[in-house]
Amino acid sequence: MEKNILYYSNNAEALAEQYDNVPFESVHKDWLEEIPEQGMVLDVGAGSGRDARYLSEQGLQVYAVEPAKALIALAKEKSLKCNITWYQDRLPDLEKIKKLDIKFDLILLSAVWMHLSSDERAISLQNMASLLSPGGKLVITLRHGEFSDGRTAFQLSTEEVCHLAADNGLSVLLTTDLIRDQLGRGNVVWQTVVLGK
Repeated sequence: MEKNILYYSNNAEALAEQYDNVPFESVHKDWLEEIPEQGMVLDVGAGSGRDARYLSEQGLQVYAVEPAKALIALAKEKSLKCNITWYQDRLPDLEKIKKLDIKFDLILLSAVWMHLSSDERAISLQNMASLLSPGGKLVITLRHGEFSDGRTAFQLSTEEVCHLAADNGLSVLLTTDLIRDQLGRGNVVWQTVVLGK
C-alpha cells in the first residue's frame, strides 16, 4: 500500500487532471439515485476531490479522506468553496475518522478497493460498516485489470464484497454489470456494489 500511496503523491498533478476530466455523473451514473438528499457523506480515497466536490454541491456535508499528501493538498485548493472537511487518513483502519464519532448516511469508496489485500478488505469493510448510520449506504467501485505503471492491485470479485457485507450486517442493494473504463484503458473494466445498513 505504501508503494501505491507514494505513486499517487509523486504523480498528483497529472492524476488530478485526469480524474477531473471525467464528470462525476459519468463515472457514477449507475447509482446516482442512491445519493441522499441530505446528511453526512464520507469519501474515502478522495483523490482530486472531484467526487467530494460534487456531493458537497448537492447540499451534503462531506468528510474526505486521502492518504497521499500531494493529492490532498491539490484537492483542498480546488475545494475552497465547498463544505468539505479533509483528513489525511487511510484504510483499513480510518483511525482519524473513527475518533470523530460520526455516523455517515453515505460512504463512497471509489477506485481504492483493488489496492487492498483480502485481509485489509475484510478490516476495511468492518470499519466502514461501523461508520454507517441506520439506513446508510456504502458504495464500492471495483477495478478489474492490471496496472502497468508500478502500482499494485489485487484480484477482486463482487462475491467477496457480498460475503463481507453479510458478515457485517449489510445488505446488497445493487451490483452493476461490467462497464468499460471511462479513460479508455482497454484492459480495465469496472463494477459498482452498493450496500445498505
